[in-house]
Amino acid sequence: MNLGAAYLDHYTQYLGAFDPAFIERLEYGGSAVQVLDFANAMQNTHILASLGLTHYQDLLGEVVEVIIPVSELDAVVANAVMASISFLLTLRVTLHEVTYLRHLHRSVPEFFERYEKSAFVFTDPYPFPQGFGDVQLTKSGAVGKVRMGFFLSEAEVRLLEQEGFDVLATRFEEQEVDVIDLRRASVV
Repeated sequence: MNLGAAYLDHYTQYLGAFDPAFIERLEYGGSAVQVLDFANAMQNTHILASLGLTHYQDLLGEVVEVIIPVSELDAVVANAVMASISFLLTLRVTLHEVTYLRHLHRSVPEFFERYEKSAFVFTDPYPFPQGFGDVQLTKSGAVGKVRMGFFLSEAEVRLLEQEGFDVLATRFEEQEVDVIDLRRASVV
């Protein structure tokens, strides 16, 4: 089984069917990354899921794909997601731990103006079931990863830089903030 098929099987097992009307595509370095919308996996949420980042495991430091759950989806949101994936590849960012990219105020200013989110963070997926973050790739036991991306305000990025992701995550929990909600207020 190829990596794309393994990830697609994994996604459909946990998320159901994707919406064939929404497929974004990013060409990079001779290969392509697609982003699919699993619109019915969670109520009032579009779960955007990449297929094709596995082609760039040397750049990213591991066999990995990303999911981006968002509360609403239109061309501006899709552009912000695709720009974040493009930056990830262009900057050759590894995803072993919490990683963030601060670029949205420049790369997709309409998104920044609408949602007041300037950065994109990658972390372990939640609130997904245990096991969702690991993808069985072969019968020999090789495992790929699924990372989750979501958007941060500038103040949240500063807290992340100063105190670390655990402090930021604690704020989200204490304030019962849904990070999927693009229109949520900053926790800082």
